[in-house]
Amino acid sequence: MFILIAEMVLKYGFDNDVLAWWSPVHGLIFMVLVAATTNLGFKVGWPLTRIGLILLGSCIPFVAFIIEQRVAREIEPRIADKVMTA
Repeated sequence: MFILIAEMVLKYGFDNDVLAWWSPVHGLIFMVLVAATTNLGFKVGWPLTRIGLILLGSCIPFVAFIIEQRVAREIEPRIADKVMTA
C-alpha cells in the first residue's frame, strides 16, 4: 500500500511514472486476497453477507489489518482443533 501511495504522489505531484508498474501488481494481489477470503468463507461456512463485508472492509486502508486480526482470532482455534484430531 505504501508503494501505491508513493506512486500516486510521484504521478500526480511530480508527473513521474517510475512506479507505474505497481498498479497492476497491486490489483493482482487484491484479486488473490478476494479469492482467498472467499475460499476461506465457504470452507468455514460463513454467510455471503459476512464474506461481502470482509471484502468491503479490505477496500478501506488499514481496516484490512483490523479485520485480519479478528478473523485470525476466530479461525486459528478451528485449524488447531482439526490438526489435533487428524
